[in-house]
Amino acid sequence: MEQRDGRATVRAPRSGRWVATVVAVVLAVVGTLLAGVLPAAASSGEDRLRAGETLGSGQALVSADGSQTFVVQPDGDLGLFDADGAVRWTAGATVAGAALSVTADGDVTLVGPDGTTVWSTGTAGAPGAALVVRDDGDVVVEGPDGVVLWESGTATLPSILPPGGELGPGDALSSPDGRHTLLVLDDGDVVLLGPDASTRWSTDTHEPGSTLRMRDDGNLVVTDPDGRRPWRSKTAGHPGASLVVQDDGALVLYDADGTALWTSQSAIGPAVLAPGAALATGAELGSPDGRLRLRLDEAGLALTYDEQPVWSAPLASPPGAGARLVPQDDGNLVLLTADGTAAWATGTSGGPGAGLRMEDGAVLLLASTGQELWRVDAPAELLVRRTELATDCTTVDAPIPLADTVVSSTGVRVHPCLAAAVDSLLLAARADGVDLHAWGWRSAEQQVALRAKNCRASSSGESVVCHPPTAPPGTSRHERGLALDLTVDGRVVQRDSVAYAWLVEHAPAYGLTNLPSEAWHWSVDGW
Repeated sequence: MEQRDGRATVRAPRSGRWVATVVAVVLAVVGTLLAGVLPAAASSGEDRLRAGETLGSGQALVSADGSQTFVVQPDGDLGLFDADGAVRWTAGATVAGAALSVTADGDVTLVGPDGTTVWSTGTAGAPGAALVVRDDGDVVVEGPDGVVLWESGTATLPSILPPGGELGPGDALSSPDGRHTLLVLDDGDVVLLGPDASTRWSTDTHEPGSTLRMRDDGNLVVTDPDGRRPWRSKTAGHPGASLVVQDDGALVLYDADGTALWTSQSAIGPAVLAPGAALATGAELGSPDGRLRLRLDEAGLALTYDEQPVWSAPLASPPGAGARLVPQDDGNLVLLTADGTAAWATGTSGGPGAGLRMEDGAVLLLASTGQELWRVDAPAELLVRRTELATDCTTVDAPIPLADTVVSSTGVRVHPCLAAAVDSLLLAARADGVDLHAWGWRSAEQQVALRAKNCRASSSGESVVCHPPTAPPGTSRHERGLALDLTVDGRVVQRDSVAYAWLVEHAPAYGLTNLPSEAWHWSVDGW
């Protein structure tokens, strides 16, 4: 949390720009520990392990604020625990008597009594590195320059953007349960990602360098580098309003009195309808990944997958207002109208204690014994298509829609086949001290607009001249999610830069080739 003009600004931690300030040595946690039991955190416990230092069985590192404890357990496993004693991360290595050390070359190793390495961070080659337990719940290996070389990936992001708060490129909020993330992409879009990293909502703004700000007057706005506001919530006049990322997957703007002013309408309904409970008109159930939804409205009961119709209850007439869906005590799932008339039923009586449950690909009615009484599955072709999208870049030969893209863990929207390579490339560069960022997928509409902006007819009128070079709509690898425009310090990579030299040496290993006319443009085939 930074302060600007006396106002709080939320900044999510980013590799390479957050450096811990507490300097100390490791203290032992007093007392003998039972296997798997959280030790009492010493009030003066230190937050880091340096080269040449060792953490033995029963000893712990403690974050600077005392909320996180990282311990070598008696069974040899490493465990990260929060202030409530909940397990946040384990190494999965169990060799009794193991000890954790930071080697002179920067690797962090867990070594058994016989000298065998049973786990390591794989960060050798960075002399002076240290293992650090951060207040946000992440455990990281930091190089001597503060660059993160390895992390547990367990950081907890804030869930509220307070009055005056701002998110810049790469910054994020997360729901308290960690399943939903609001992220400002480097290309200027602000996206809400669901549990499976699919986009559930976005501002559809695409000016690189844009920020999301919770203004003091209650308006939530996206502001581009030129000061324009391509998106806003239109809620001015409510000073003290805050934006909240909720566990149900909705973004909600609340005024100072707790009244909801605006919502993204992206909430995922509960996944279970318990025996005897009722789903009211206007309500819905949702699968854990948010793709499968069972909704009851005045027109009827319908199941959709990614907004595509999957199934609907056969009805003689619409149930109207006041209808409800109820798993009855006898195991029958019944749709009742407002006057209690059964408009539809599964006909599954004989399974007492039945409840309705949503899974990622199906909705099931289960008896208390676990017996399956009724189910509807999403069509296999929809599920198969999702799998196909995530595999082979060579099969992508045309522009893809937003629905077929993903946002990688480093915040770049690309085709699923490229996501892992993008993350690996950017993290490897940052580990080497090159703070690379990227823009990826571009819609057909954006490509048309970019072409119009950058291109004009030649003086002869017989050709088109573009500065910088801009592919005709339909041919850009950005439209396929297979290209990156890479930046350093907010500017595109130039040919005489350290970043370009690094890319020339390393990018081919990640399946990326440079377009010779643009030092910043790298794609799967060099176009």
